[in-house]
Amino acid sequence: MGVNQPNASRHVRPRGTVSEGILQEIVRRIVEAVRPEKIILFGSAARGEMGPDSDVDLLVVKAGVDRRAVAQLLYRRLAGVGVAKNILVVTPGDVERHKDNIGLVISPALREGRVIYAA
Repeated sequence: MGVNQPNASRHVRPRGTVSEGILQEIVRRIVEAVRPEKIILFGSAARGEMGPDSDVDLLVVKAGVDRRAVAQLLYRRLAGVGVAKNILVVTPGDVERHKDNIGLVISPALREGRVIYAA
């Protein structure tokens, strides 16, 4: 679930995506906190279709972790970045197992998303 923040829409560019400055700050904080293998921006932000109530969807790939604990840590570390976010933490094994499963978010995130960080 995304975390709503006041005035989040001010960081949405007219073309419907989040500003590069905000994305850079998000990447910096995630890398500093957990050193992931990859971060993929997906959903409306990646498609350039964000609206005032949209969140930033992030697929964070990190090996050998407690996914829930890492997601909770990242929500705390990303507090105050100015946009609502939805963070999904997965392992490389999860990605490999579910990359073709259209019923799970991993497949469309890989297909339609944009890699914003790769180690």
